[in-house]
Amino acid sequence: MPAKIDYKKCIGCKRCYDLCPMDVFTIDKETEMPKATYNEECWHCGICWMECPKRAIDITYPASMW
Repeated sequence: MPAKIDYKKCIGCKRCYDLCPMDVFTIDKETEMPKATYNEECWHCGICWMECPKRAIDITYPASMW
């Protein structure tokens, strides 16, 4: 699971949703918070992590990358 959102830190700014080049994130209609829905599409580019103002996203890189 590449991207995981810590909802204790997330402020719902939706930057991850807006900036992800692979559209990994969707917006939950009930909570209006971002959700990592399509993790299998993640390129591990780190844009979501870099742009998150609260560092609420943790990215797990596959072992084969290192």
